[in-house]
Amino acid sequence: MLFILAFLFLTPTLYAVDIAELKDVINDPAVSRRCKALIQARNEKQQHQQKLSFMLLRNEKILEKTKVNQINLRNRLELNQVQIKNNIRLSKMRLESMEENIVRKGCPGLSI
Repeated sequence: MLFILAFLFLTPTLYAVDIAELKDVINDPAVSRRCKALIQARNEKQQHQQKLSFMLLRNEKILEKTKVNQINLRNRLELNQVQIKNNIRLSKMRLESMEENIVRKGCPGLSI
């Protein structure tokens, strides 16, 4: 008898928990579109950062291969290297800001 009473009282609460979990899984279409747009922008920024890193490596290799007497070329490459490093630093800051914005907007199922 006690078992039946416990079963009757516990079953509705367990059922309510299951419903709450299902509501968390169901997403609003507007939220998912916004999240997709934010994640797409983040992915584009990551690709841009990778391109900058590749450009920096290429610039360093060219700088190593230049001769000492090529002063103008070395100066340009060194200036270019500084500019690329600044762009990478700025890109990292923007990427971190985008990731924080995505987390603040509450995008579900995000793996950063």
